[in-house]
Amino acid sequence: MTSWMNNLRAFGRGSNPTRSNQPQAPNRSNTSSPTTYSPSSLIPPPLPNGPASPSLTAPMQHNDSAHQTNQVPTHKIPLFFREEHSGFIARGNFMTLAMKPQLVEQGEWLAHQMSEQYRLLGGMLKIVQEVDPTRGKSICSDQSCPTMSAGSASYTWIDQNRNPMPLPAPTYTKHIQTWVGGKVLDTTLFPVDPFTTAPSIPSPSQQSSDPSYWLGKPSGFPQRYEAELKNMYKQMFRCYAHLYWSHWLAFWDLGAYRELNTCFVHFVNVGRLYGLLAERDVEPMQPLVELWVKQGVLPKVGKEEASAPGSAGGMGQGGSQAMSAAA
Repeated sequence: MTSWMNNLRAFGRGSNPTRSNQPQAPNRSNTSSPTTYSPSSLIPPPLPNGPASPSLTAPMQHNDSAHQTNQVPTHKIPLFFREEHSGFIARGNFMTLAMKPQLVEQGEWLAHQMSEQYRLLGGMLKIVQEVDPTRGKSICSDQSCPTMSAGSASYTWIDQNRNPMPLPAPTYTKHIQTWVGGKVLDTTLFPVDPFTTAPSIPSPSQQSSDPSYWLGKPSGFPQRYEAELKNMYKQMFRCYAHLYWSHWLAFWDLGAYRELNTCFVHFVNVGRLYGLLAERDVEPMQPLVELWVKQGVLPKVGKEEASAPGSAGGMGQGGSQAMSAAA
């Protein structure tokens, strides 16, 4: 078990820059707290001529195309949705990596998970971002990917006037990396001040009885923390979806598709357990998620768990705690 966990945690470490070289946080004067689908006033990543913000901040009538159902003819099922290509680099229980330790406050645990998921995604994106010296361009280029898409879903950005605008996929994904990296480094969102005493961990009943409770409150995270996590997770999911739909064959040629599966299943598992992924956002990759649920790699959650024959949770005490917190 230790060896495969170490293999997963080792992904992307070579591409993880030092803190001094990481992108700076966006303007911290913005403390908006959007829901997953509502407009907000997120500040753009500090890139030259960078547009304003991801399209998750646009009114939904401007971004319906990002949620089109992924419908593929039966005889044209993509290779990455097929069981024979759904394996990983090692065997093990992915719940081991996702479940919160008993004595760790949930806000702190999700901060750790977000930082780790950002690092792992960066390792996968680097595979298609690095320039091939023989071709003089990267696998994901403006020519190969003039739009940010995943199957029938097409994702746009928001310009300074809050109008949706298409971007080439490599520009979009780099903006997302800078935007998410800036959030992770924003100490008003992810506080780094040391504790004098460990924060108390409220029980689910204490949380429900406290009308002013929010995720991460005992550890000093702001009230907008959960909404920001969901926004970040939504955009990172789009990057994974693009890698599968547009570049899976490149991962196959490089013998790295199992690494991609391993990082993605860990990402999805955490997102589903803690309610960070909305059902409609998962649509471009839903067949693969359903396949992993059928295989028992991913646990059933929400409606899936309720509809399962003889279901009674099946995740033990720790699983019940994670599920109630995500509800």
